[in-house]
Amino acid sequence: MDDRCGSASRLAVGAVVVFAVVFTPLAGSPQAQADAFHDYALRSTFEMPVGSDRFDALPDGRLIAIVGDALHVETMAGSRQFQVLGSLPDADIPSFGAAFLEVSPDGQRIAVGNNGGSGFDNFVVGIFNLSDLSGEWFEAAHFLGAWVDDRDFAITAGDFGQPAFVTLLDTQSPDPVNPTNPVVVGNIGGASAGVAFDAAHRLYTGNGFAIGGPSGTGTIKAFEESAWRNAVMSGVPLDFESDGVLVIDILSADSLGFDSEGNLFVGGGDGETQNDFAAIAFSDAVAAALAGQGAIDPDDAAAVRRLDPDDTDDFNFYAVTYNPSAAELYVRNFDGSTVYVFSPNMQTVPSISIWGLFCLALSIAVTATLMLTRPPPAKRRRVPVPWRVGEIAVGGRSHA
Repeated sequence: MDDRCGSASRLAVGAVVVFAVVFTPLAGSPQAQADAFHDYALRSTFEMPVGSDRFDALPDGRLIAIVGDALHVETMAGSRQFQVLGSLPDADIPSFGAAFLEVSPDGQRIAVGNNGGSGFDNFVVGIFNLSDLSGEWFEAAHFLGAWVDDRDFAITAGDFGQPAFVTLLDTQSPDPVNPTNPVVVGNIGGASAGVAFDAAHRLYTGNGFAIGGPSGTGTIKAFEESAWRNAVMSGVPLDFESDGVLVIDILSADSLGFDSEGNLFVGGGDGETQNDFAAIAFSDAVAAALAGQGAIDPDDAAAVRRLDPDDTDDFNFYAVTYNPSAAELYVRNFDGSTVYVFSPNMQTVPSISIWGLFCLALSIAVTATLMLTRPPPAKRRRVPVPWRVGEIAVGGRSHA
């Protein structure tokens, strides 16, 4: 082997070693990026259709809202322009609006709570196909709700002065007047709050306004999927006050939900110190609480962010909606039409797999080997070409 080959071999080995040392720390992570919790910031505002009370996001990112009994849908994702999709059949919705509008995970149906109707004594939940607005109104007490999957819909409810509860409506029940809707979590020592499910199908709900307790307003607990499904099968509801894992006590546990990274968002308000902001609990802090490391401290800025987009009013009562397709949090005062858009606006840097790094290093090493071992080209005599298309020969050189 001549000296050039020896040098090339040493360079090839060196290239592999250097690339292995420099890039291996990145190989195990799926991506290098900031996290949404720390990067959420107010990016813009927009106005919902006049009179819209509740809204949600479709899988393609478009927003859908309800005004009276009429559905309004964004013309395209992010356009902030709405058109009427149609009216819900046989709707009895009071002048102050629907209780909720929730889009099913597959985007094919919606659930609408009628808020008791015009007489405030006819509580029904409508399940409708978005394709033609066909569907049924199911008799069910309600405050807020969330889809478990494309069939089951969880509902918070309660009678004034009595412990609140969570039920599980089978949206394929054959009898809308007497649907399958068992109590899953009972004995919530106060008024109804929000309800949500995380990626592991844990059920989260809270005490919306403490009455008998012992839990206080804003107490949020989590219940494992195996536990609440067993409650459905056995007919014995979980006890909110004695079962579950305490996650956090903040605001009034209203409009609960999760973003795509598992950060828990909360709306509502409670007293002088727990109002005028929407809260986001860091996914790591939620995971720690679930692991038995204690409830999240609502005053810990490293675990909980407080979003108050309207500094002109100290008495806002915010609701929060999440749009997974756009990775946007929508924060809105309960009596306002202005929506404040919070998003991470993160710059994602793709990482390189171990095999990708190896191939890159090998490619550079091989290229270096070829360059060092290839014999120098033989000197050739230039022959000037006086005339070529688009060129003029001058002194033996051609110029374009």
